[in-house]
This record gives sequence, C-alpha cells and structure tokens, in this order.
Amino acid sequence: MSDTSESIKTFSRLLEETDNLSYTQILLGLIGSAIILVFSTWGVLSLLNFAQIFIVDLANLTRYTTYMILGSILSTVIALIIVIAMVHWPRIVNLPLRIHRFAKRGTGEYFLSPEPRDQSWRTVARRSLYGSILVVGISLTILSFELMTNNTAAQIITGGTYLMLVSIIILPVTVLEFYFGPWLIKDSGLFHLDERDRSLSNVGDDLEDILEFFAGVDILFIILELIISVGPTDPWLPIFIILIPLGPLFSIVLNFTLIFMIFKKQATVSMTEFLSTRYQVPDILTSPDYIRSRVTALVERDLMMNPLYAPTLPVEPLPDVVEDEPEPVSVDEILKSISEDDS
Repeated sequence: MSDTSESIKTFSRLLEETDNLSYTQILLGLIGSAIILVFSTWGVLSLLNFAQIFIVDLANLTRYTTYMILGSILSTVIALIIVIAMVHWPRIVNLPLRIHRFAKRGTGEYFLSPEPRDQSWRTVARRSLYGSILVVGISLTILSFELMTNNTAAQIITGGTYLMLVSIIILPVTVLEFYFGPWLIKDSGLFHLDERDRSLSNVGDDLEDILEFFAGVDILFIILELIISVGPTDPWLPIFIILIPLGPLFSIVLNFTLIFMIFKKQATVSMTEFLSTRYQVPDILTSPDYIRSRVTALVERDLMMNPLYAPTLPVEPLPDVVEDEPEPVSVDEILKSISEDDS
C-alpha cells in the first residue's frame, strides 16, 4: 500500500510539471463559447422561422439572447458539479472500463504507465468537437426511428429540433460516462496486455476509437436514410439537420471541457488511485520488473509463433580461373640480364 502511495505522489509531481491553461485563457474560452452559443442558436431559430415551424418575434431579440447566455452559464454550472463529483468519486465514470473488462475478460491483464500531457487550445477544440459529435450520434440512435419516418421537409426540420433537445437532455450523462470517462482512463495510463491478440494498447484510446466509430457510422446511416426519405427535391436537408445541434452542442461541450481543464490534474490522480486500489492494477513504478517480464514474454511468444527469418540469397558459384604457368628461364639469360644492369 505504501508503494502505491509513493507512485501516486510521483505521478502527481509529474502532472504538476505539465503546462496548464491559465484562468484568463479559460475565462476567454467561456466568453467565446457563449458567443458561439448565441450565434449558432440564432441560426437554428432563423431556420425554424424560415420553415414556419417556430415564428421568431424580433421584438424579443434581447429576451431570446438573454436566455441563450443563461443557458451557457447553466451548462458551466452543471459542468462544475460533474467535474467536482469526478474528482471525489472517480468510480462514477467507471462504466466504460466495466464494458472493456467484460469484452476483454480472460484475454490478458491491465497495468498503469501514466504519461502526463500538456494542456493546449488545440486539445480543447479537438476534444469539444469530438464530444459534440459523440452526443449527436447517441441522440440519433435514440431518435433514429422517428427521423426515418418523417417525409416532408418541415417534419425533418422538426425532427432536427427534437434531436437538439434530446442531445441537450442526455448531455450530462453522455459527457460524464462516454466523454470524460475514456479521457480520464487514457490520461491515467491504463494499458491492456492482450495475450490472445498479442497486442498492447491504451484502454482509453480503444474506448474512444470504438465510440467515435459507432457515432460516425450512425450519423452516416441516418443521413442516407433521410436522403432516401426526402428524395432528390431537398438533398441538403439531411446534412443540415445534423448540423443544427452541432453549433449549440459544441458550445456546451466546450464549457464542459474548459471547466474540466481546471480540475484535470486532480481528476487524473483520483482515477489513477482508484484503479490502483479498486482493481489492484500494477503500475510501472512499483512493479517495473513484473510488467517488463510480461511484455517480454508476450513478444517472445509472438516471435515463436511468427519467426522472423533473414532472407538468404542464393550463392552463385565462382568461375574457375586457370592461371598460366610461368615460362622456364635459363641460367645464362639470368646472368646476361644482371650484367646488362651493371653496365
């Protein structure tokens, strides 16, 4: 237990050495997120007004904009509650790991090899876009039947509005389990050594790849179904419907990501400690020899199953070279050549 505590402290010191986003950068990001939410939501309202689904009264422009800003503030408060809960109770994001353990049962073992990463704006933007697409994909799974039964343009636009509402409703749970969960597991450095496939991979990366794949396939499937339903008259509608919730959702997920960046180090340490104590996962600091022996044994087994032979080139026979025998020289000729040299 003392070894585990020492490894957690060492990992905490490594995390402290990484670069962070400053509070000023995070505040500017939250302000930019609110601006994105206002403009993207007004774009959705303009579309609904154009389709005569929801008539926008321009006299209430200020009131609508205030509601949008309050929505951005509310999402920030919810993000703060979720992130603080993750720091204190990391087991609440344990669902993806349980799924992975069930799928990989009996095929190998886990170990921890943390690799702290720096924070950057690029990471925040990329993660927020991934999270918004993930939420839309899960929402499409819930509303897929309803969307595919719509035939008219007005019905499809209404379905897109429902898609945005459902995405916002399920967003806290989706972000908690399928966005923050794999992210924390990845940054904690949880690896799985698969003896069946003879592979070594980061569990968080595997979970994110699977979720991203299914979300993307679901989105493409729904787009094709909607194109078939609408026909050649309005082929732009299905893609536009998918884009309707992405703007507001990107803004909300951006708020979640920025708040998470404030507590990311504490949450990562809590997850690492939870994995070490709850699942007794060995780490690279306390059990380096054991982990090295397991990885080496897997590599040696792979070499035995798939031996590597150096390609041998055929040896070409060398041609037989017959040297001419020297001509015999008489003693008189030798004496004559010596006398000529002396003269």
